[in-house]
Amino acid sequence: MQDLDLPTSPLPGSLGSCSVPSMDSTSTLGTDVTPSKYKWALVTGCDHGLGTALVQELIRRNYHVIACRFHPEETVIDGIARENPYLVTVRLLDIASDQSVQSLKDSLSSLVPCIDLLINCAGILGDMESGPDDELNFPRMLDVLNVNALGTLRVTAALLPLVENSQDKTVLNISSEAGSIGDCERTGWFGYCMSKSANNMQGALIHNTLRKKGGQVIQMHPGHVATFMRGHLDTTAALTPEESASALLHTVLDQKLPVGDRPLYIDYAGHPLPF
Repeated sequence: MQDLDLPTSPLPGSLGSCSVPSMDSTSTLGTDVTPSKYKWALVTGCDHGLGTALVQELIRRNYHVIACRFHPEETVIDGIARENPYLVTVRLLDIASDQSVQSLKDSLSSLVPCIDLLINCAGILGDMESGPDDELNFPRMLDVLNVNALGTLRVTAALLPLVENSQDKTVLNISSEAGSIGDCERTGWFGYCMSKSANNMQGALIHNTLRKKGGQVIQMHPGHVATFMRGHLDTTAALTPEESASALLHTVLDQKLPVGDRPLYIDYAGHPLPF
């Protein structure tokens, strides 16, 4: 997949330490921005819904954000970038593709100094209805596993040097309560549930490396969010994308979460979930 909208020259502040961009008098960062507040984040799944809401919340918190989307026709994030030209850079990314992720890695390594917060938000649902007595679509399950589990690992493994070069060294994986084996009551939705369990495991494996360097991986259930993942707006959801994004970033960034031998598996409010 072809990359999109990345400047050929370094982004503001990309040279030197991982802290604050060099700004001129035309900067539109806002009046409350100070160098000590400025950090870098990368978010996948920024086509719409939770991904774009996370970008907007990170802007409010004075992060520079690399916003990665899959569909070029989804232009909401472009409008956000135009309103915040010094804070948001849009990239086209297919996390199911080795080539696309490698292209992202190659370009960002010389354009940004680090990634303080890597948020793996991209994901797909797959078949939600079929049970073991139905005809199961195994190729579709493989697609879901490739995106939700291996896709997250592709991105994290590729960008881990940038994460390790940051102050916060934090990876936030948008998982799901559906990935919990200890609290499983469903009889179907095989691809999604298995993919989120695998997502949790890859997060644990990355955490074992990152915690030794002062970082951590957090597996988080965002709540039942009103998104378009089902092909239409889920009007039965309890949370808007903005509510979920605000709550989960408050939990991750404002609360002093412990860094233990195992990654945290929590919901957006910080409540623990059983693996």
